[in-house]
Amino acid sequence: MNATSLKSSSRLKRSTPLSQEPEWIRQGTFLGNRFHYRHKNPLVHNSLNLSVLVLIFAGMLGLCWLGLSLPAFIFLPLGSFGFGLAYFALAILTIHEASHNMFLVFKDAKKSRIWNRRMGQFFCLSFGIDYVNHWEIGHKIHHLHPVEEFDPQNCPNTIYTGRSLWLYCLKVLLVPGYVLVCRRHDDCSAVQSYARNWKLFCNMAVSWSLTIVLLTIYFNWTVALAAVLGTGVLSVLNQFKIAMEHSGDIARRGNPVLRSVSSFFPLRSILMPLNISIHFEHHLNDAVPWYDLLKYHQEFKAIVPPEIQPEIFHYNGQVWQQIVSR
Repeated sequence: MNATSLKSSSRLKRSTPLSQEPEWIRQGTFLGNRFHYRHKNPLVHNSLNLSVLVLIFAGMLGLCWLGLSLPAFIFLPLGSFGFGLAYFALAILTIHEASHNMFLVFKDAKKSRIWNRRMGQFFCLSFGIDYVNHWEIGHKIHHLHPVEEFDPQNCPNTIYTGRSLWLYCLKVLLVPGYVLVCRRHDDCSAVQSYARNWKLFCNMAVSWSLTIVLLTIYFNWTVALAAVLGTGVLSVLNQFKIAMEHSGDIARRGNPVLRSVSSFFPLRSILMPLNISIHFEHHLNDAVPWYDLLKYHQEFKAIVPPEIQPEIFHYNGQVWQQIVSR
């Protein structure tokens, strides 16, 4: 069964009706409606997101200029990490937010869908991702049925933690092209359903070839190499994000609403930009824009029973334990 057929499947429904959820979940879901993107002023919302987009590109341009002055042995690790962070923030802002129709907001809902799809497809181009199947459809499946066999984004047995996470990260960072050939589809029909899209692959190859040539001509080879190596850093950051959010016992909770946690730790705002680690609240109400998630969390926390909070809010040592546990 592919993602398109899943879209029309009867399984693409919330497993437990909201009316049957515990009171604190119901209250938390309704609380999120106060921050709903449809309540935002389109001009203010779009200006903010586009300004952040410009800042991300400005940061990448700054890295390019830095590559002209630093020795290669210093710039390559620094630049690779910087580019990886920039790609990560770019994917969260444009692809992830667009999949929820809230990268760009317009009063006309149809216009919003069209423009968010266009932006999502454009920014997926360099990553060789089928935006419609993997994000517009696949991410919706992930929200309704997280870590189930037909979740194409976080399928069971495809989430790395502990030793397997460290090994994966080393391979991605040290073996060129590993992130492209490792598809993590063992025992996962939802991921296997994504056949190789050679058109997307060719578009990605052309995009990166052009990028490498231009960066080499206008800057130098170390900048071009760091830009390529940044894709591995992006994959590593994403794997750590998934391990924090959905791994281990979290993935086996009976209620799908409880199969995610929010993680708080030093440097969170840098390593997990745009509040992406405030993940429980995002799954609870996925219409809250990234810039309101912290405020949503702070108000929601007052609703959650104290005995429940350690299960859905992880801090410092809990976050680390979540990552390193098998």
